[in-house]
Amino acid sequence: MDNKRSKDLGWVLSANFAEGLPYAVITTLSVVMMADMGLSNTEVAAWTSLLAMPWSFKALWSPWIGDTRRWMWLMQVALAVCISGVALSLLSGNWLVWCLIALTVGAFSSATYDIACDGFYMKALDKDAQSFFVGIRSTAYRLSMIFASGVLTTLVGLLSRSNGGDLTRAWILVMLGVGGLMLIFALAHRTWLPHLSAGTSAVVQRDETDWVGAFAAFIRKPGLWFILLFLLFYRLGEALLSKMTILFLKAPVGNGGLGLDNAEYGLIYGTIGVGMLTIGGILGGMLVSKYGLRKCVIPLALMLNVPDLLYVWMSIVQPQSRLLIGSLVGVEQFGYGLGFTAYMVFMLQSSQGKFSTSHYAILTALMALGMNIPSMLSGWLQESLGYTQFFWAAVACTVPGMILSIILWKGYTRVVKE
Repeated sequence: MDNKRSKDLGWVLSANFAEGLPYAVITTLSVVMMADMGLSNTEVAAWTSLLAMPWSFKALWSPWIGDTRRWMWLMQVALAVCISGVALSLLSGNWLVWCLIALTVGAFSSATYDIACDGFYMKALDKDAQSFFVGIRSTAYRLSMIFASGVLTTLVGLLSRSNGGDLTRAWILVMLGVGGLMLIFALAHRTWLPHLSAGTSAVVQRDETDWVGAFAAFIRKPGLWFILLFLLFYRLGEALLSKMTILFLKAPVGNGGLGLDNAEYGLIYGTIGVGMLTIGGILGGMLVSKYGLRKCVIPLALMLNVPDLLYVWMSIVQPQSRLLIGSLVGVEQFGYGLGFTAYMVFMLQSSQGKFSTSHYAILTALMALGMNIPSMLSGWLQESLGYTQFFWAAVACTVPGMILSIILWKGYTRVVKE
C-alpha cells in the first residue's frame, strides 16, 4: 500500500464506521432500549419502523448537499447532540416524547451524513482507489453494526448487572458514550478529512438532474410490474421478523420468549448474528458473480426463507441452551445474508439505463418501504397471535417471494440479465 492510500485508509475506515453506527443505534439498538423501558411490541415495532423512514427518502434532498466535507462533520456534531439527547430523555418523566424527538432529528441527520459520506468518497478518491477501498469500506460499516448491536448491548447488560439491574442508568451511560464517540469523530474529521479541490464538492456529478424525466422513464420501464412486486414481496417474511426476532429473544420465558438478557442478546444476535449475516452476504455475492442471478435466485430465496422455520421451532420448544440459540440465530442470519444478495443484484440490474442513479434511488426507497411497512405492523400482529402463530404467519408470507423467484428463474420476465 503506497503512502497516499495509507493516509486515505484512516479516514475511509473512520468515516464509514461513523456512517453505520448511528444507523444501527437508531434502527436496531433503539428496539432493545424501548423494550427495556417497558414499551409493548406494538409500540416498539411501530416507532422504530417510522424512525427508519428518512433513509427511504434521502434522495429527495441529496441535490442540496453541496460541500460534502463540511456536511459530514456538521452531521456528526448533530448526531452527537441527538444521541446524547436520547440519554438525557431517559431522565424525564415524559421520556418517550423527548426520546422520539431526538431520534427523529438523529435519523434525518444520519441519512444526510450518508449522502455526504458517499459523495465525499466518490470525489476524494480516484476510480482505482474507490475499487481498492470498497471492501474495506463495507467492512468498516459492518463492524459498526457489530459494535452497536453486539458490544453496546452487551455493555448495557454488564452495566445493569453491576448496578443492581438498573437498566435506565445503563442505557444513559451507553448513549452518552455513543454521543461522545460521535463528537470525537466530528472533531477528528474536521481536520483529518482531505480537502477537495474547487468545483468537486457536489455530492454527485450526474447527467440526470431532471427528476421528472427520470420518474417518467421509470414508470415506462419494461417489466415495471414485476420489479415493484419483487421489491415489495421478495423478503416479506423477513420484514415481519426484523423487529420481532429481537423482542422474542429478549422476552421472558413466561411471555413466550427465550429470556435472554442484554449481554446474552448482544453476543448471540448482535455479534454472532451480524457476523454470519456478513459472511452470507459475501458468499452470496461470489455465487451470483460466478453463475448469474437467474441461476442462483431459487437457491438463494430458499436460503432466505426456509430458516424462518427455526423461529417457529424455538417458539414452541423455548430452548434455554445459549449455545443452541446462538447456532440457530447464526444459521438464520447466514441464510438472510445469502438471500439478500439476490435482492441487491436485482435492484442494480433493474436500475440500468440513462437514469441509473435516479432509478436506483427510487428502487432503494421502495426497498425500504417494503421492509418498514410490514415491520411497522409486526408488533400488533405478534401481540394478536402470540409468538408461535406469528412466526407461522411470517413463514406463510415467504410464499409470494418464492413465486416471484420462480418467475424470474423461468425467464418469464426479461428484467434482469442472464
